[in-house]
Amino acid sequence: MRKWIIIGGMAPPINEDGIILRTVDFSNTSCVVTFFTREHGKIACLAKGGRRLKNAFDFSLDYMNLCKILYYPKSGDTLDLVTESKLCERFRTSCLPVIYGGFHVVNLLDSFTEMGDSQPELFDLTKSALMAMVAMDTRCRGGTLARPPEILCRCLLHYELRLLAEVGLAPSLHTCVECSADVLADDSRRVALGMLAGGVLCEKCRHRHTKTAMVSRTALLTLRQLARPGEYWEPLQIGPRILGEIRGVWTPYLAHQLEHPAPVLQWLKR
Repeated sequence: MRKWIIIGGMAPPINEDGIILRTVDFSNTSCVVTFFTREHGKIACLAKGGRRLKNAFDFSLDYMNLCKILYYPKSGDTLDLVTESKLCERFRTSCLPVIYGGFHVVNLLDSFTEMGDSQPELFDLTKSALMAMVAMDTRCRGGTLARPPEILCRCLLHYELRLLAEVGLAPSLHTCVECSADVLADDSRRVALGMLAGGVLCEKCRHRHTKTAMVSRTALLTLRQLARPGEYWEPLQIGPRILGEIRGVWTPYLAHQLEHPAPVLQWLKR
């Protein structure tokens, strides 16, 4: 929760970093911008004059951009007022799969967060994911929406797993979600992943659960590696078969947590 001292009937302005999640037209000249800020979480701000050809925001108010903003917080349901926005990092790419990947990231961030809930680690995670996608632009030029590049798929899977971890919805990938026994996969046996249970299930517990998917040892170990914090996802190389298997079980799990399918993933398919 954000706190401030009211001086002369108005809260003092706040200057901090923000990632633009979405913009909505408010009038002929103004718009409402939803930022995810590092210190105060998600906020909705009125940008007066933001739709004018010449404005005070220097064309920084585009989706997925990282900006340094100055805004005046308001009480109750009143929109905050953003008066300055200086571009720090632009999400600029000409690769269509990467653009869709960026939309997927900010849509997930928007869906899994509430207004005013400070989560600096989630801000840093999202910033890193967006900048990593911009950096892989040239490596993804040969990809299509129907067959996105493996490195982009890997980046998005890592982000999805870490996002759920930060908001407390991460699946248990090492121990049985019911009895907490260690779940060890071997080459000859597949492991049950409970969509409703919220993680892997041991042999004794899996028969008591519905809506389970069976995953191979390689897919499970890859999921564990992708779920680690940091940049451990970068040196991985995931073959098409394992990547397809992971997406086949992970996308329904993500949809269950969202309570609806992730729209962008309907396009980003292998």
